[in-house]
Amino acid sequence: MTECDICAILNNKEEFRFIYEDEVCFVILHESPAVLGHTLVIPKQHAAIFEELEDKIVEHIFIVCNKISTLLFDKLQVHGTNVILNNGHDAGQEINHVVVNVLPRKENDKLNLEWEPKKTSEPELKAVASRIMSVANMIFAGKDNLPQVKIKEEHHQDSHHDEGEKLEENYLAKSFRRTP
Repeated sequence: MTECDICAILNNKEEFRFIYEDEVCFVILHESPAVLGHTLVIPKQHAAIFEELEDKIVEHIFIVCNKISTLLFDKLQVHGTNVILNNGHDAGQEINHVVVNVLPRKENDKLNLEWEPKKTSEPELKAVASRIMSVANMIFAGKDNLPQVKIKEEHHQDSHHDEGEKLEENYLAKSFRRTP
């Protein structure tokens, strides 16, 4: 069996531009980027497609994608990001390993990811929704096992704070400033 090209990166780190690495994944700059700053978030566990990864790894990878997206906004002054996972050959996956692309976007960057919407009849939509929902109900029957999202309470400006206490800036407020 031949070694996966993506897995081989870990044995040749000096040849790649590593941005981040932890026990679960690593992030590198794409060698042939669609746009400058195009990064790849890659799980260390070999998985040909997304569905082969454990939920905790998927969660971790997308937390890292969020952090990388934030860095691209802050350090490259981009106006947006696309987070793209080509999952399977027919979806454009070229290498047999899960890779999440984080693309920094600026106005007039000449990268076109739009597609022409297709017209679909109401019966077709209902039939597809029914097929998906019949299985989704079984899959999500144990939805109590999904990670619980904890929403941090917002600090109000009129709240009393000790002098010297540093408040973290609300991520949502920060993202509004990014909007072009």
